[in-house]
Amino acid sequence: MTVYHLIPSEDLRRARAEFPHYEICVLHDDAGIPEVTAVLKPPYQGIGLSVLVCAATVAELVQTLRNAPKAKLPRRNPNRRYWPRPWELRPRPH
Repeated sequence: MTVYHLIPSEDLRRARAEFPHYEICVLHDDAGIPEVTAVLKPPYQGIGLSVLVCAATVAELVQTLRNAPKAKLPRRNPNRRYWPRPWELRPRPH
């Protein structure tokens, strides 16, 4: 009979608090061997973070995520105007 823990462990709660951009859970295979996975949440995809990270324990997963390269800040596109220039707001004389 398989038993699932409904209340996450303290280690798992701390990992979720430290990495809120990942959905972290503990899964078990048919033999009952646990595997911890972290899946990047959709709003954070495309910024350079790993989308899926797997480990044998929560501690190993936390260490892997801490050692992973940090995501770079998005850079402004120099070819795109984000607001009109002042002289573009004035009406042109006819």
